[in-house]
Amino acid sequence: MDNYQHLVVIGAQRSGSTLLYGLLDQHPDIFMSKPVRPEPKYFMSNEKGSYHHYLDTVFPERPTSGYLGEKSTSYYEIPEVAEAIRETIPNAKLIFIMRNPVQRALSNYRFSKQNGLENRSLKDVFIDEVELDNSKGYKTSVNPFDYLGRGEYLRYIKIYIELLGRDNFMPVFFEDLQLKRGVEKIWSFLNLPLVEPILDESYRNHSKSEEVDTVVLDKLQSHFRQQNRDLADYLELDLDPWDNN
Repeated sequence: MDNYQHLVVIGAQRSGSTLLYGLLDQHPDIFMSKPVRPEPKYFMSNEKGSYHHYLDTVFPERPTSGYLGEKSTSYYEIPEVAEAIRETIPNAKLIFIMRNPVQRALSNYRFSKQNGLENRSLKDVFIDEVELDNSKGYKTSVNPFDYLGRGEYLRYIKIYIELLGRDNFMPVFFEDLQLKRGVEKIWSFLNLPLVEPILDESYRNHSKSEEVDTVVLDKLQSHFRQQNRDLADYLELDLDPWDNN
């Protein structure tokens, strides 16, 4: 496969994948696909081809060696993508970014509302479960309203680990990246020299804040509590701080 190594950033929308992209792109030995938006979504295409077709499509202008990386958040919730990655770049390193699922769900809701996709209130969505009027026929690559399902990380993670191996998989957390914690572990995972990245505001997708009633927070925390514990057991990580935020 020429002189390249590959990495793929996978994660649910509103989990910090754009921030992670920005940190990775600052390393001199990593070339991330350009532009950051729109995302390549190569492995969702019905026109997937050979390895060199992948290179020429996603990285038409690339260095002669090093890591080639891409970020496509839609990969996260489409199981067939894992098999497509294994067929084309079987030794790719997967960096799976996660965020406290309660805060991710709220951010996803705010983002949908901010972009004119959502007109229900927080109470409508998370307490009363009012059905959405989807008569507008939104054209998006994945369901923009799956606020809860996207935070159920374990069912998605298992697919990638089973197909591509635990050794090629690294979990990363948005909360750590915000404080620039754990970046050195990413370089170690990729066998790259340490680089001190800069947290650039251009790689942050902010959404407008909105006061959240404690009833909504309690409902969300209750929904994710056992799933977080199962995820922590599977990855052998401490996720207790998620129960309190």
